[in-house]
Amino acid sequence: MFSYFSRYFISHIFNAKTRQRLLLLAIVGLFLSSFALLVLQSTMGGLQRNRIERSKAIFGDATIVLPKSNIGLQNQVLDFAKETGLDFSVEYEIELLLQNGSYLSPVIVHAISKDHFRPGFLKGAKFNGALVPIELAYKTRLSEMDELKLISPSHTDVFFGEIPRMALTFVERVIATDDTEVDSMHLWVRLPLIQNVIKKRDVNTLRFYGKFNTESLRKKLDEKFASAIIFQTWEEKNQNLVWALNLETVVMTFLFTGMTLLVSLCITSGLMIFFNNIKLDLASFWIQGASKKSILSFTGRTIHGISFIAILSGLGFGLIFLELFDLFGPEIMPDVFVDRKIPVYVSFRAISLSVLIPFVISWFFAEFSLYQFKKENNYLDYIRSLGR
Repeated sequence: MFSYFSRYFISHIFNAKTRQRLLLLAIVGLFLSSFALLVLQSTMGGLQRNRIERSKAIFGDATIVLPKSNIGLQNQVLDFAKETGLDFSVEYEIELLLQNGSYLSPVIVHAISKDHFRPGFLKGAKFNGALVPIELAYKTRLSEMDELKLISPSHTDVFFGEIPRMALTFVERVIATDDTEVDSMHLWVRLPLIQNVIKKRDVNTLRFYGKFNTESLRKKLDEKFASAIIFQTWEEKNQNLVWALNLETVVMTFLFTGMTLLVSLCITSGLMIFFNNIKLDLASFWIQGASKKSILSFTGRTIHGISFIAILSGLGFGLIFLELFDLFGPEIMPDVFVDRKIPVYVSFRAISLSVLIPFVISWFFAEFSLYQFKKENNYLDYIRSLGR
């Protein structure tokens, strides 16, 4: 019986002379809602994911901050890190002043140990000099083989009257990390150069790279070293950025949910007009022996089924579009952007929201329309009115 009802409703919606274009518009709206939600979430997700991956490639997925002037503890942590089998770099991170002639700029210096793992963008460097990002080089008018000074105001020589210590080096290579914040403030040198400035053989930062269970590593570190060190994941160190990206996703989803709510107005209006046109047919089903409950149940299931098929169709076309866009999409972004071509990242969350949001909204308003029809119509009174 349900299949008979379904064929009747589908043929009436799409083929009947009295079909409601408003209802057809609502079906198209559900298709577009699912399509647009998936495409926008996947493109924005691709941009956000690339931004995060670039930062993690530089600063690692997790960081251990070691106490200063505690060589024994530092060696213990290094031995523990080797036992984990994870890729990790060893460095001394310090804020200094970079001077090139009359140009002066604050910088964050990463003094890298050449005996341990180095991230991809530093591989191949000999570390005879400094690796300077392109924006910092432009700001201080540096080019390859130029000499520069690294000045530490926090380390002074009393013998010379509290004169800040400094280190002389040269620009070995100008690099680009594709992260604007990094390119304007950070540079990399060999570890002994900075240890000579601070007059200690300290290291203060270990960075872990690659995919691993950060919570498991945190638990092991807490058991072995308690609160003697500081362990932070990338997300914990960049809470503001993570919050901003999450807010961007929420606002985007909210806006498209509002678009789907506008579609629901077409659903409600179209269904009310549609039910008014077919109430004689529904009354004839009741006369032939179908219960009111089964008529409403079959009607609701058919309407929900059509909505679900429209949403799945939008999802399918969205996936096809994203696949083609990822393969053949042009470079439409200006030169100042790192991602010249809009990246695509299809996640399970994006697919789920693209289906659930339109379907839940359409289900609610379809049920509301059915309730209003049930409340305002009586088959027996309607049949009696026909004979008058």
